[in-house]
Amino acid sequence: MPGHQTDRTGGKQDSARILIVDDDAGSRTILAEVLSRRGYQVQEAPDGFWVSRALHAGVFSFDLVVLDWKMPGLDGLAVLQQLCSFAPETLVILISIAADDQLRLEALSLGAFDVLRKP
Repeated sequence: MPGHQTDRTGGKQDSARILIVDDDAGSRTILAEVLSRRGYQVQEAPDGFWVSRALHAGVFSFDLVVLDWKMPGLDGLAVLQQLCSFAPETLVILISIAADDQLRLEALSLGAFDVLRKP
């Protein structure tokens, strides 16, 4: 896999594999710890480029992606489009401090499973 990721393998081997993509390391780490404690296999990625490289390399195997909307470079909507093309079986939840009805409608129309507001 591309570099700059953190793998938290506190989960059982048959539990869901979750990728958290957020340029805010603090938010990413807190969410990863919570999900890992609940038994999920969690991996972290710092940006959309990481996801894009993994998809194009054919080494992407996650059940769920929790994806920040506002990130430098590739934003969450651009990454969502790639995920829907290269890994259509993967559920994507878009998260954002600025989640509103317009973002929700756009993300859902692009294939997101849900859109949640960051606390």
